[in-house]
Amino acid sequence: MRPLTLKLVVAGIAAVALVAGGTAGWYLHGSSTSSGPSTLEIIAAGSLSPSGLLPALAATFVAETPGVQSPTTAQLYQGSTADATQLNGGHQPYDLFVSADYRVIPGMMFAPTGTAASWEVVFAGDPLVLAYNASNSAFSGVSMTNWYQDVVKAGVILGMPTAASDPVGVDAILAIELEDNLEGLDGALYGHFFTGAEGGVAGITSSVDYVIENDAATALKTDEVQAYFVYESYAHAEGLSFVSLSPSVNLAGTSSTDVTDYSSVSTQVAAGTSTTTVYGAPILFALTVPSTAPDAALGIAFAAFLLANTTSATWAGDGFSPIGPAFYDVAKGASLPAALSGSPPDGLVPLPSYLTALIT
Repeated sequence: MRPLTLKLVVAGIAAVALVAGGTAGWYLHGSSTSSGPSTLEIIAAGSLSPSGLLPALAATFVAETPGVQSPTTAQLYQGSTADATQLNGGHQPYDLFVSADYRVIPGMMFAPTGTAASWEVVFAGDPLVLAYNASNSAFSGVSMTNWYQDVVKAGVILGMPTAASDPVGVDAILAIELEDNLEGLDGALYGHFFTGAEGGVAGITSSVDYVIENDAATALKTDEVQAYFVYESYAHAEGLSFVSLSPSVNLAGTSSTDVTDYSSVSTQVAAGTSTTTVYGAPILFALTVPSTAPDAALGIAFAAFLLANTTSATWAGDGFSPIGPAFYDVAKGASLPAALSGSPPDGLVPLPSYLTALIT
């Protein structure tokens, strides 16, 4: 990720400016009559907390930005789909949203589907891995090439969130389909965990237990479940044992060839009485400032901090793969905030059409 060219932005009565390198800054209250600090409110993917990177980055930002606080009570971490649904539901007190799936913001929050956002910046990838309980003998000698044999052994329960609430639940289904194809298993791996045909709504068998992403580490460590597909950054943050997946399965590649391979598999996600077909796509994290943000300027300041060159090294050290230059996507008739626009190649470039095509 290359440094952003940051410009002064005025939003209402507040302004934000970031110093060279984008790693520190200041925030002005303008004509606000409040004598207390401004509170940065964050809503984000469950994998970014409780031990994930975002709370730590928020703490660094607060320490370097006078007049701002962001206590844990002002931060909500849950499935990205659930986050977007909540933001679409009306005024929500959040200044920044970070999604674990770049398709969630434009697919759910851009008009005409929603009104909660009008732009996003796609800034990092995060490979899918299989985390497991190392004390379980089923995983003795587990590797990238044999995990599919170990995960179907007697007594192994796969944990996952529902596909309707969390992108990692969708990613788990798609990874199993991709591994099925890679090993020529003719649907046997998929059938062990899910009912119905591949590409349809994936009902679960007795070999799967629904566990929300935030509780994945606890469920593994207490042996409630023995395996769970998670993002690599989450596995590092929680100190989990994990095995890497094949590049054709881990949803980490971002080239057009990778995307063609990933999108060869799909699943249907139920939402009320309707279903949506979701195709395989790279796992790419994205951020936006919601249209209902109580302090949009503060949200933009934190977004700029997260996208800055120095912060990029922190993302990389935690298992992410920063994208440089980062991608942006905007709703029809909308534009990026000026402070984030930058000037290619140092700033942002449009989201490639082969990635845009997978947004539903």
